[in-house]
Amino acid sequence: MIIAESSPLLLLDRLTRLDVNRLFTARSGKQFKIELTGGGIDSNVMDLRGKQQQQHIVPKRCVVGIGSGSHYTLYSPGSDHIEFVELNIESSERGVGFG
Repeated sequence: MIIAESSPLLLLDRLTRLDVNRLFTARSGKQFKIELTGGGIDSNVMDLRGKQQQQHIVPKRCVVGIGSGSHYTLYSPGSDHIEFVELNIESSERGVGFG
């Protein structure tokens, strides 16, 4: 389960495996936005040829929790704008139906 308290490495792993820049999740039922601002991962591997260093460049990516129930998220792919909204139950009940 991906939640706001997840490790950045876990989030990066999920984004990389899915090969996406934006990952939307509803599994936690919470609304959140976590941005991984890019950078790199340095790794050292010891094999039969000796020690080898590798660097992987990480692009800017984002994980968004869309909420549940009366909480929902609006996303505009053209502007990459994310807005968290809470439905006002009282005002929506008055306007339902024909009367």
